Amino acid sequence: MVPPLNIGIIRDERFLRHQTGLSHPETPQRLSVVHRMLDYDFAASFRERSAEPATLEQVEALHTPDYVRMVIATARRRFTNLAADTTASSESCFTSFLAAGACIRGARELLAGDYQAALALVRPPGHHAQPAKAEGFCILNNLGITALELVRRGLKRVLIVDWDLHHGNGLQKVFYESPEVFYFSSHHLHSYPHTGDWEEAGAGAGEGYTVNLCLPPGADDNDVVELYRQLLPTVVERYRPQIILVAAGFDAHREDPLSNLSMSAAGFGALGQLVADLGPRGCGAPVLLALEGGYEPTDLAECLRQVLLAWQGDPTMLERASSDRGAQWAEQARAVHRRYGVWMD
Repeated sequence: MVPPLNIGIIRDERFLRHQTGLSHPETPQRLSVVHRMLDYDFAASFRERSAEPATLEQVEALHTPDYVRMVIATARRRFTNLAADTTASSESCFTSFLAAGACIRGARELLAGDYQAALALVRPPGHHAQPAKAEGFCILNNLGITALELVRRGLKRVLIVDWDLHHGNGLQKVFYESPEVFYFSSHHLHSYPHTGDWEEAGAGAGEGYTVNLCLPPGADDNDVVELYRQLLPTVVERYRPQIILVAAGFDAHREDPLSNLSMSAAGFGALGQLVADLGPRGCGAPVLLALEGGYEPTDLAECLRQVLLAWQGDPTMLERASSDRGAQWAEQARAVHRRYGVWMD
């Protein structure tokens, strides 16, 4: 059994106020069920913090002033659409600022040494949000705003790991030309938003600092965990991140209503363990998980429970997982990235 991490949780009942409509998959119930799981399985186990809103300056470091004004205007309406798939209620503007601020607070306290790993239980999610528009249930780009704030404070190497089913096109767009933020994503290419192909590897000064791993339908725990185990340790060793931010979506779970992959809670626990072993237990970089997708509340809660157990030192059921397919996909990524010499020769 490995030593447990010192863990912090950013949790706030105000995230439940973001209303999306009766038929929308991104509902307050997602967090309500997770909160019950925490209270039942981990009572008083972690240091809990409430959220604080991001400042206008922090948000406008990523989002355009015109778009921010559009988001603020939603507070005057009971219900509105910011995009075809992204709805907002009168509370959604404040909740969006709160979600970005929760991630900033978690990262700030991690770097201050308050804990080694943190979980930001936020909504709405953020990794699809573009500088000038909402997209994919996302209003503000929570981790993008956080990463820019960390760079502003002097960090030179921020690693973002995105294991959501869907490609974080907003994160990729913001950091595509930046070597200060390394974006590492696994996703189903032919699901929304249909971006993130293997060859999308960054541009200009950021060439080679974007890694896209395209998963076929039915990819399972063994496939994905093997892929990560073959690639992520090399990325961490060569890039030497000062902090690891995880866009933690759990919609690749086999029972998720939006999924066409076959992962289980144990698979996400193994990913959580790998990130902990490479970050806090390895190079010393703290890790922040910020909630993204995952739309079956009970399965979402179980995925998070497995990640927290892994952080506490419990071994996962996939310690010896292996997959020829995962190894093959890892070699495909290496073939793309050898030419850049960023994380491999």
